[in-house]
Amino acid sequence: MKSPTISVIIPLYNAEKYIGECLDSVLNQTFQDFEVIVVDDCSTDKSVSVVQSYSLKFDGRLKFSKLKKKSAGGGSLPRNKGLELSRGKYIFFLDADDAITRTAFEELYTLAEKFEADVVHCEKFFFVPDNIWHDEFSRRQLKPDNYFTCGRLNVTEPTLLSDDIAERIKIFAEGKLIWNFWAQLLRRDFIIENEITLPDAAAQDMLFTMCSLCCAKRYVVVPNVINFYRERENSVTTEKIDLTARLRKWLKVIRVDIEYLNEFFSKREELSDRAALKYILFDAFLKQMLQGVEPVYLNVSAAALDKILQKEFDEAGNAEFKAVIFSAMNIYLLQTKQLTQRVAELEQIDRQNKAYIAELEKLATQLLIKE
Repeated sequence: MKSPTISVIIPLYNAEKYIGECLDSVLNQTFQDFEVIVVDDCSTDKSVSVVQSYSLKFDGRLKFSKLKKKSAGGGSLPRNKGLELSRGKYIFFLDADDAITRTAFEELYTLAEKFEADVVHCEKFFFVPDNIWHDEFSRRQLKPDNYFTCGRLNVTEPTLLSDDIAERIKIFAEGKLIWNFWAQLLRRDFIIENEITLPDAAAQDMLFTMCSLCCAKRYVVVPNVINFYRERENSVTTEKIDLTARLRKWLKVIRVDIEYLNEFFSKREELSDRAALKYILFDAFLKQMLQGVEPVYLNVSAAALDKILQKEFDEAGNAEFKAVIFSAMNIYLLQTKQLTQRVAELEQIDRQNKAYIAELEKLATQLLIKE
């Protein structure tokens, strides 16, 4: 049997309200040489039934697999399983609650072949709040997004990144690239040859992109906008949990992911002696992770924070990581306090200016009345 050109891998967890629309967007592609691999991460709703109802529509191109044990979150293990089952020349990861434009596969495949790329990386997407997802008029008004425009590459044509790994890491560390899975088409052999698997922890899309940047011979950033990213409550990235529990959760993520990145560098001859680059990535990763727990360490004393760090890192037998994280947190806390203070000063100046303008307007009105 001929292998498909693209393997679409979709991690599934409690997405019964969304997975149908996601699969419809794949079915409607102008480029049809693909397979779809849905890997269920122990859903407790009717997600599986919805996927199974699409089996005939995909005419044998839909594979379904189910993990025996729930992963730690973020879809890493379902994606690993999907890679294991895939047969396509290219891999495209898609989230179960998102959708893609009708020409997405055609555009990405054409670019991948033209540039003989290991990675085709889209830097923008359509950010769609859940409350307007079905509002066609509002969706047509949407403009391409990339979280924030300032500082991004903002390419206007397909751009091949430099072969220099240091230059690529610099681009990433400066926040010039988004790193979401659904923003990339990847050559399957490239992933396998470089053993880029995913640890069972959140934030693995950032980790995956770091590793890809370090290994890809041809990495192309393109202006194409192909993904509709749905912002919804109660998703993995917006869940609301106790602040201390959130801190412990993200500390574990930091430890697991940094250990993975450290091992990734150490077992590659071309990277093993470039520790400086590794620590640049460590720093970029830490800055991003610390933003996620900012409400915690802004409201937790240093003593309480140290106690939490000891529990997470001393039990893991890694005092070095504890010291690095504690130092990074204190630096970030100091920077945040300085920024908060500066914002307060600017707000005070703004209030004073408004009061001054109001007084001038009052005086001008009085003069006009007298005249």
